[in-house]
Amino acid sequence: MTTKLERISELSKQHPEMKFNSIGHLINIEMLKECHYKMDGRKAVGIDGISKEEYNSNLDNNLKQLVEKLKNKSYRPKPARKVEIPKENGKTRPLSIYSYEDKLVQEALRKVLESVFEPHFYSNMCGFRPNRNCHGAIRKLNDMIEGHKTNYILDADIKGFFDNLNHDWIMKFISSRITDNSVLRLVEKMLKAGILKNGEFYVNEFGAGQGGLCRARHKPPYDEINVMTS
Repeated sequence: MTTKLERISELSKQHPEMKFNSIGHLINIEMLKECHYKMDGRKAVGIDGISKEEYNSNLDNNLKQLVEKLKNKSYRPKPARKVEIPKENGKTRPLSIYSYEDKLVQEALRKVLESVFEPHFYSNMCGFRPNRNCHGAIRKLNDMIEGHKTNYILDADIKGFFDNLNHDWIMKFISSRITDNSVLRLVEKMLKAGILKNGEFYVNEFGAGQGGLCRARHKPPYDEINVMTS
């Protein structure tokens, strides 16, 4: 499976205008099983109440049924359970807790999308990328400071970024490289699954929940670095 994704990644890199119209089939039992084994079983359960351990007790049959639902287009992601997590400044951060099976599909979908788009991200971008992390960002920052005259460093954040993501723009962006309707439908279903907060269901016309594939990194280590102006 990794080899197939690597091949797609290489094609995407070599042919920036290429559109991929048949990649949804890669989300199969093999890929979903890989996602299952790598999933953190300590996370809170979603509205289905199913943990990794419980799902694993009948894994092959569960995955077979899941793949069948994906193939016949009957798969429907469950609403995410939304909770508020306290922050150090006294405020709260919204966290979406997804059902276990939905997390598997999200992770498989991430692998497919990543194979197409990852080769075209800027080299200095370190967040939410394979083989990159906060430590890599620190090294890049140090290299830039030591190798260039530095007058200031700008630390910026987009307020309410995840809560205000435009679904139409996301779909337009993804469809610029991926024309496989099975993948596009799956992304849209994930975006429109809705949330369950305090027992009430809410339709989300925009935004994406934090807690599944969207995990905000609060207080990265480099926010402690003090840089003197030159």
